[in-house]
Amino acid sequence: MSYCVFAAGLVSATVLLTLLIRTLLDSDFRAWPSPGPGTWQHLIFWSAFRILNLSAIVLACIEPSGALGLHEHVRLAGLIVLAGSLSLYLHALSMLGRANTYCKREGLVTSGIYRWTRNPQYATIIPMYAGLALAADGAGTYLLCGALGAVYVLMALVEEPWLRKAYGATYVRYCRRVPRFFNWRRGVAWCSVSIRQLDRQLHLRWIERSTGSTSSTKANRVQN
Repeated sequence: MSYCVFAAGLVSATVLLTLLIRTLLDSDFRAWPSPGPGTWQHLIFWSAFRILNLSAIVLACIEPSGALGLHEHVRLAGLIVLAGSLSLYLHALSMLGRANTYCKREGLVTSGIYRWTRNPQYATIIPMYAGLALAADGAGTYLLCGALGAVYVLMALVEEPWLRKAYGATYVRYCRRVPRFFNWRRGVAWCSVSIRQLDRQLHLRWIERSTGSTSSTKANRVQN
């Protein structure tokens, strides 16, 4: 059973990667975003895409584990990454909306999580599948999840010319402000500010406690 699931996923991955690489290299060809429902690109791309995602998930559940002999703590960490990434992915999906998710022109979303990354769905689902692979620790699952990671990266790359054409200068300015996947600089700045604020609060509490302790000591001396 696991061999059949893996074979279906592998064939689908090959089809998707071939279509996406051709789209990336040939400006006259477009498989994603597809030209529209009813086209052969739309039918083949979405069929292969769904089969690959489903194959990776099913294989992770049925394939024997132990390919890398990971410790249980590492596999548990994979589950935690999977759960956290999934929640962020669903949040990004709800913000973008169903129409825009399927590359319809319903307006460029730049607020919320989209201030941190231009592609929050891809930036969260790739770690999600990485977490799934670690949790399952199966050879076939590693390969299919790796293929999915490559597919999502290519999808983000081939979307950009389409978005630039759809939203023009607005999208270009957005690209200048926000990186493709992760806004590391903004994240580091946010962490630095948070750490400074926490340090200031702890320092103030220490002063208050020290002042209170000193006042209590003086009061005791006066009473004695």
